[in-house]
Amino acid sequence: MMNKPSDMKNLKSRKLYLQVYDELRNYIVQNQLQPGDKLPTEMEMCEVLGVSRNVLREAIKSLEISGIVSSKPGVGIIIQEFSPSFLFHSLLYNLYGDSTELLNQTLAVRRTLELGFMSQAFDTLTSDDLLLLDEQTRLMREIYEMQKLKTAQLSFGLKFYEADATFHKILYSHTENNVLTSIIDAVWACDKYHKQRIHSTYMEQTVVKHEKILAALIDKDFEVFSQAMYYHFNENYKNL
Repeated sequence: MMNKPSDMKNLKSRKLYLQVYDELRNYIVQNQLQPGDKLPTEMEMCEVLGVSRNVLREAIKSLEISGIVSSKPGVGIIIQEFSPSFLFHSLLYNLYGDSTELLNQTLAVRRTLELGFMSQAFDTLTSDDLLLLDEQTRLMREIYEMQKLKTAQLSFGLKFYEADATFHKILYSHTENNVLTSIIDAVWACDKYHKQRIHSTYMEQTVVKHEKILAALIDKDFEVFSQAMYYHFNENYKNL
C-alpha cells in the first residue's frame, strides 16, 4: 500500500473565493471576452456558481488586483485591456516588502535585460532621443553638485533617481518590446525608495557612468557604448 504523502494538501481546504476566481477567469477565456465586454451581473453569477455575494466579490477583487477586470458602479464588471506594466508592478509590489534580497534579484534581472537589448537600443535611438538623454545627464550632474555642497534635501535623492530612471526609459523607448519596458519600469519603481538618501559619492559615480554612455552614443560607437554599459552595471565603484 502506498504511504500517505504528508507534504500534499487537501484540495478541499482551498479557499472558496479562489475557486470562484478560477471559474471567472476560465469563463472569460472560454467565451473569448474582449476589453470593454461585461461579466454577468452579480446576482446571475452568484446563482450559477452557488456562492454568496461576499465570496463572489472577494474573487472579483482578486481579478481587479490582477488587472483582469474593473468594477464600475452603475455599469458592471468590465474586462480590462491587458497591461504588462500593471502586471509586473503588481507582482513586484506584492513580493517586495522590505526584502533586500528581492531588490538585488530584481536589479540582476534589469541588468540582464538591459545588456541583452542594448544593441536594439543603440540602433533605434534618434537625434531627439540623444538630446533628451543629454538633458537627463546634465540634470543628474546638477543635482550631484548641489548634493556635494550639502545643500540637498531628501527630495533631491528622489529627483536624482527620477533623472536616472528617465535616462534608461528613453534608452529603450524604441525597442518595440512592451514586456521589456514594463519590467524595467517596474524594477525602477521597486528600487525607488532605496534611492532617497543616496550620498554624493554614489551620485558622482552614477553621473560619470551615464556620461560615458551618452558620449559613446553621440560618437555612434557601439563597441564603446557596449563597454560603457557593462561598466555602468559593474558593482565595484572603487575603480572609477
